[in-house]
Amino acid sequence: GGMMGGGGGMMGGGGMGGMAGGKPDPRNLQASRSVYVGNLPVGTTMEEIASLGRGFGPLESMRMMMGASYGFLNFLRDEDAYAFWQSGQAQQPHLRGNRIFLNWAKAPGPVEPHVLRLVREHGASRHLAVRNISDATSADQLGALFRQFGEVESIQIKPGEGAQVNLTNIASAAAAKDQLDGLTMGQWKLVVAYTTPP
Repeated sequence: GGMMGGGGGMMGGGGMGGMAGGKPDPRNLQASRSVYVGNLPVGTTMEEIASLGRGFGPLESMRMMMGASYGFLNFLRDEDAYAFWQSGQAQQPHLRGNRIFLNWAKAPGPVEPHVLRLVREHGASRHLAVRNISDATSADQLGALFRQFGEVESIQIKPGEGAQVNLTNIASAAAAKDQLDGLTMGQWKLVVAYTTPP
């Protein structure tokens, strides 16, 4: 019913058109590795968006539109994105009381070959285990260090073990690992390795 839907929209004027709130129309969007996550509560963090997709498979990247109520989760594999999208149709996910809407996004294009190679050969992920840091090291200090390479989703300090730093995409995490693994900070020589989601 694609053709008829088009005409109806014109006649609907403000009423129905306004309801859509500018959300992508699922009829013209194909399944891809990118899922639109809409109706996010005010002040949603990157960590909260990431948590919605947890358990479905590794994310290659994520984006959140600042000041807007939506973001995008870009999975490494199309089938993981499909499982996530399908769960949203079946279960009605919620975040802080808001019903979250999942839709297909315009695909950001295929995962870059060098990223796929890092994943295949080195187990690359957005998640880095940072060891050999002073117990006095704060999440703010680590954030400043890792933000040179890209956006940081979240940081968990693990007393006695080190920390886990989660970046918003694999390419940034790979660059950070490349530059920071083995870096000397004071009397400490950093160890940075890929790990799994927290």
